[in-house]
Amino acid sequence: MASRGDDVAPTITLRSRVERHQPDLPRYVVVPESAVAPWKLGGTTVVEGTAGGFDFGRRSLKRWDADRWFLDLPGKWCRDAGVSTGDEVELTLRVASSALPAELARLIGESASAQAAWQRLTASQQRMLREHVLAAKRLETRERRARRGLG
Repeated sequence: MASRGDDVAPTITLRSRVERHQPDLPRYVVVPESAVAPWKLGGTTVVEGTAGGFDFGRRSLKRWDADRWFLDLPGKWCRDAGVSTGDEVELTLRVASSALPAELARLIGESASAQAAWQRLTASQQRMLREHVLAAKRLETRERRARRGLG
């Protein structure tokens, strides 16, 4: 299924306006359901891509309602990319791989207790732990996050 990121899902390109509900909340872009329909998403999905030509890394595409999804754009990213509320940007999105980081996969494979802890997590919790481990730049940090995440 394309929503897992294991199969090759089509890259999607669309234009969207950068929005913000209030100054203390993150900016975001809205993605119409029709744009991501080929992905057959079942829920929050990690995507990679660009907005306005600037790579935004791995971000969670979240369902807003039956007709829309949204993607947060962090303040630092907006400053670095020169993107402001009201700007229209071209989005290029692709489903990110759902493969486990090597450090997490190794821990689950070597430890029965880690495997049991992983299996007790909901799909959402597994996604969040995977992304938390992947976000670390250093090997030691990824290993530490994997160990802490699985108790």
